[in-house]
Amino acid sequence: MYDVTNELRSIRRTRKTVNAMVWAIVTGAVFYSLMTTTPLVAAHSEWEWSGWALGVLTDAAFILSISADATLSRHGIKGGRWPTVFRWSTGLASLFLNTWSSVDTGDWVGVAIHSVSPAILICAAEVSPIYRRMFRDLELTLTEQVTVKVVTQSLTPKKGQPARVTNGQQKSEKNKAAIRQAFLDGLTPTEAAKSIGVTRGYVSQCYKEIRAELKLTA
Repeated sequence: MYDVTNELRSIRRTRKTVNAMVWAIVTGAVFYSLMTTTPLVAAHSEWEWSGWALGVLTDAAFILSISADATLSRHGIKGGRWPTVFRWSTGLASLFLNTWSSVDTGDWVGVAIHSVSPAILICAAEVSPIYRRMFRDLELTLTEQVTVKVVTQSLTPKKGQPARVTNGQQKSEKNKAAIRQAFLDGLTPTEAAKSIGVTRGYVSQCYKEIRAELKLTA
């Protein structure tokens, strides 16, 4: 049987794993890039000690791009043309710095080896925002389903209650159903109380119970 709550938890775990792996790729690529690019830049600079600076600058720009994409993707926003140009410019710059020493000496095996890290980094930068947006859409859909399920269960009479229902109980259940809908509609306790005709304190207590149930499913 499909359990929407467990599925939501699984999606969240997978999203966190993907984010962690992206940053593991970035960290490894930056470390490897610094070892590869520093000798090349130092050999073409008047200050050999500054060979690491250009590699750090390039990788920092790439990290900036990935960080911005991560935040925008969480809100379902695409960066647009210029962020893509910026991301590819920094990625290709990293590819150049990593491979030029091998290109210059005609070492094509070396070119292939040193292309692996930048290529993976570029691909990760392109695919990670897509994954994040997909996970976000899934989370929003499943969260809405879980919310409806939990809200319904929290304000629904438990099994085993007497079949005979008094007028007062009927009115109470009607009020709870209205409060449930008000919660799903995003109304504040004050707005819900005014609309339903009950006290704000009663609505707040029902909202508190609903949020407690939702917290347990997180």
